[in-house]
Amino acid sequence: MKIITKLLLVISFFAITLNANTQEASTVIDKMIQAYGGEKNLKQLNAYEQVWHIETKTSKKNGTDYRKVALPDFLRTELVYPDKNEIRVIIKDYGTKQYGNKKFQAQGPMLDAMKLQLMRLYSPLTLKKKLKNITLEDEKDHYVLTISKGSISAKYFVSKKTFFIDKVVGNLKINGNAMAFLTIYKDYKAQHGVMFPHTEVKYAGGINTAVMSLKEMRFVRAPKVRHHL
Repeated sequence: MKIITKLLLVISFFAITLNANTQEASTVIDKMIQAYGGEKNLKQLNAYEQVWHIETKTSKKNGTDYRKVALPDFLRTELVYPDKNEIRVIIKDYGTKQYGNKKFQAQGPMLDAMKLQLMRLYSPLTLKKKLKNITLEDEKDHYVLTISKGSISAKYFVSKKTFFIDKVVGNLKINGNAMAFLTIYKDYKAQHGVMFPHTEVKYAGGINTAVMSLKEMRFVRAPKVRHHL
């Protein structure tokens, strides 16, 4: 009887802790929504198109990123370089890659990396909808919101001063080894009432791969997409 009582107390403790964590995460996300421009304006981030200049740090060949986003499930990225083109498309858990005329289904770590590319673009409204799957950590300068999905996870570092996302760290495993993809966000400016970063600094496995500058952005209607491409 004592064992059952102790077990119930432990379960009750974890339930209270989990509920408190969820409430705290909700408070942080509500402040993010206000900082980014309010719920009405943030709804524009449900679907948008962008053009980014890519300053490549691992070679001398810069490029352009044509990005189409429909949260929370769709991302199409077309990377155009002087000597090659690449198209990545992900819809929920299904992804494809295309190099020139060669197109194939993404699987394994390649697909996981594409999922993380989509997850890092989640807006505060998207995070609010996924609150049940979010945990919160309190660091010195940031609140850290974490979403885990199978073998991958994304950590959103939210500034305690501005309530903007300063960086996102995506984690996955490749052949059993952990690998992190870091994106740092800078130069927040208003786009039709929504605060949005105009600079992305990208790292893969600790290596600075690119600095990206936003050139164009427009909000659009969410496209009708098929679950299989």
